[in-house]
Amino acid sequence: MSFQSLHFLLFVGAVFALNRVLLHRFDARKNLLLVASYYFYMCWDWRYAALLLLMSGVNFVAGRRIADSPTARGRKLWLAFALAVSLGVLGYFKYADFFIGSAAQLLASFGVEADLPLLQLLLPVGISFFTFQSLSYTLDIYRGREQPTASFRDFALFVAFFPTVLSGPITRARQFIPQLEQPPADSRARLEEGLVLIVRGFVKKMAFADVLAVHLVNPAFGAPGEYSPLFLLVAVYAFSFQLYMDLSGYTDIARGVAKLLGFDLPTNFDRPYQALSVSNFWQRWHTSMSGFFRDYLYFGIGGSKHGNVYLNLYITFVAIGFWHGAGWNFIVYGLIHGSFVCFERWRRGRREARGLPAQPAGLGAQLVAIVLTFQVVAFSRILFRAPDLDSAAAYLGAMLRPLSDHAPFTAVGVLTLLLAVLLHYLPPGLFGLAARGYLRSPLLLQGGVLAGLALGLLALSPGGATFIYFQF
Repeated sequence: MSFQSLHFLLFVGAVFALNRVLLHRFDARKNLLLVASYYFYMCWDWRYAALLLLMSGVNFVAGRRIADSPTARGRKLWLAFALAVSLGVLGYFKYADFFIGSAAQLLASFGVEADLPLLQLLLPVGISFFTFQSLSYTLDIYRGREQPTASFRDFALFVAFFPTVLSGPITRARQFIPQLEQPPADSRARLEEGLVLIVRGFVKKMAFADVLAVHLVNPAFGAPGEYSPLFLLVAVYAFSFQLYMDLSGYTDIARGVAKLLGFDLPTNFDRPYQALSVSNFWQRWHTSMSGFFRDYLYFGIGGSKHGNVYLNLYITFVAIGFWHGAGWNFIVYGLIHGSFVCFERWRRGRREARGLPAQPAGLGAQLVAIVLTFQVVAFSRILFRAPDLDSAAAYLGAMLRPLSDHAPFTAVGVLTLLLAVLLHYLPPGLFGLAARGYLRSPLLLQGGVLAGLALGLLALSPGGATFIYFQF
């Protein structure tokens, strides 16, 4: 059930209407949302709904047992059980073929021809997200930061909640479960804010991400040898904005639908391409995911207080890269970002030791820092977009050793990229000002704007493209 489909719009409309009818009947409302969430996931592949139930059951039971265990050994055993099952299932579906293929290549390098058949499993959509979301609950209980919930239904709804189950934002139990026990106050302002977020999300996805993909990104990465270095360079920048508009658009829609249903979800982005460093970029980009790795992996292996901080950073960023995909290109992507973060930490320490500010001071220095950081982010994403290391190398080779001067820029593609850049660097308050102006306008005018916007999106968008992060 794609977010852009009529099926999804009708589904959300029906769930919203029933949720309003049951607004003050909390148990019936939660039953409705749980059934709706499983229906939504089963529309993608009904067989994998069992994985949602498995993750929910394992982490619910482990959380209760950890809280009730009188010994540290018992707590560790139940945590190990939850980690083994959750990460084992994730590893089996997402990484088994990668490890089998890598083992075959390693044996071949030693002259051993091994016929290791690949499993060729269909990756369950959203498995990385709902695995981490359910695990965060168990880990927080183990660390004493969360109390187990008594209701399996509430926990199952937390894991499977349909706006977040496919691509996040990865929500912590302490952010969501209390809202099931004491729902936030209902108000017209909440509904209006939700509607505005949904509209903004669809605009980002259909008018920006999909257009950039069709006019610039897909042609360039599909056959880099056929295009000029200038076209390939612009496509690299276009992919960064496509990815941002795609994932932040999904987050806006998810947060908007959740608000219509009476729930608040965490924000996931903070103008990431205004970052002054790669470290700062990860404080702004997909913060629910980067925050998970920071809190549960980086701090878990020692952070900056135990062990070698640079090794801990490298492990964390390699894990972030590998989380995104089962390929050496993603591991190299993580190594690149880890290297820059380590260098920035070392340089920051040197500057502070000399009594200098950790971050560049002055507008000019900040602009240079923003531009340089964006270059690192954008060019490293060649590894993110290319299917493997050889394809990434071929793309870079085509940029450095031009084989063609073909540059099929289209007015729609270039203008969309320029507008995406402009909107990203404008003051964020302008969007809020426009949204308030829209909400204060007469209902007839609001309806006309929505109708015109819908027609415009249908005219601009190539249509049908799924969200990029669904593959993770």
